[in-house]
Amino acid sequence: MPSQTTPLPLWEAQRPPVKKKYPANKALILCEVEDYRAGYPRYTALLSSHSPYFLCRSFNRLRARVLLLKQDRLSLLEQTLDKLDQEESCDLFLGRSRNDKNLERITTLAEIDSCLTDYDTYLERTRRTLALGPPSERDTQALQNWLDGTGMIAREERAYLSHSRDLVTVAPADDTAMTHLETWVEDQLIRYYRGFRKGRYHDTSIDANVYIYSGPLIKRVAKSLLLFVITMLLLAPVILCNITTSATLRVIIIMAFTISYLLILSILAKSRTIELIIAGAT
Repeated sequence: MPSQTTPLPLWEAQRPPVKKKYPANKALILCEVEDYRAGYPRYTALLSSHSPYFLCRSFNRLRARVLLLKQDRLSLLEQTLDKLDQEESCDLFLGRSRNDKNLERITTLAEIDSCLTDYDTYLERTRRTLALGPPSERDTQALQNWLDGTGMIAREERAYLSHSRDLVTVAPADDTAMTHLETWVEDQLIRYYRGFRKGRYHDTSIDANVYIYSGPLIKRVAKSLLLFVITMLLLAPVILCNITTSATLRVIIIMAFTISYLLILSILAKSRTIELIIAGAT
């Protein structure tokens, strides 16, 4: 179950961060982010505590540049092969490849095969990279806040987070509707329930500026709210239509709730057009 993470700038620190001592001859059992040495050890511990924090640049501009160069190389080889075929004086070499003695053409074809293999591999790698989704602004900002507040990583080495349009997350995509709802529930618990942090599911970090929750409460509350909203959207028009006797008013009620349902579905779940059509028809 993925953990829920958010910076908490409004909370006061529960206890100051403790400077750890690292004995040379004892094996350490490291549980909290602060148990790791300052710098990359602590930063990577933070990243590993929450899978959506695995953010990186996709370097799409560089990929496009390399792709164009590989494509152009193949275009030149294609022109070379066409020229060799046009200038071939022996028709037998063109009609029977086993007897082809044109070494330049044989060399060109071998180079084409090598370049095509490299080109296809690069296309597949690029396709997989482009399929990665963008990170949430919440996660990116949380990392920015942590790095700005702690100064664990050199400024130029954490500058990758500023390339917001080029960032991708390698974490598996979650249910978008549930993710939005869980984020909202977490914000409300943070704002109105100060005892929330005192639970047993916040032991990943003692830093008051970063809150990492791994318990089931947020998911349970979010799922209950989602089920309640869906139930109300489905049953409310039935109840209202039974109360009213006007056919026109019934049609308006059905249309209003159908539009509301599809609107919520499109915003929260990012549904495709065909999915919205099917949902509206059913």
